[in-house]
Amino acid sequence: MLRVKRHQRSQAGDPAFVDRTAAHFRRFHGDATAALSDDELRFRIRHGIERGRAHGLTWESSLTVFVAHMIEICPAFDEHPAAARVLADEAIPADERVEALLAHLSEDEWEEAARMGDPAAYWARVHAEEEDGEGRV
Repeated sequence: MLRVKRHQRSQAGDPAFVDRTAAHFRRFHGDATAALSDDELRFRIRHGIERGRAHGLTWESSLTVFVAHMIEICPAFDEHPAAARVLADEAIPADERVEALLAHLSEDEWEEAARMGDPAAYWARVHAEEEDGEGRV
């Protein structure tokens, strides 16, 4: 019998979690996901989970909110200086940092984050890195 260890599942994006997240996004973020195929949505979710885990996120709820920000606001929203500061703030437990973003970022900072870069170019780069085997977050 094949046994998949927890760390292997998390490295693969835990398919059941990805499926639940995709269903959630189809239901609650339909405008942002309508043009995406199921495969593309799952690809973006897996990438977002990896990116969220790079910030120390472990809870499904915090990872889901993080990925929702990537899809709704901007794929690189976490590179905005204010967001990056909160996501790196060790005084805040890692899984609470996503919620802390709401309290710490101003409306103007969220708008700046939304204008950071070109989402289509971001996803094209991520796909190219995946094909090259680099798979960087």
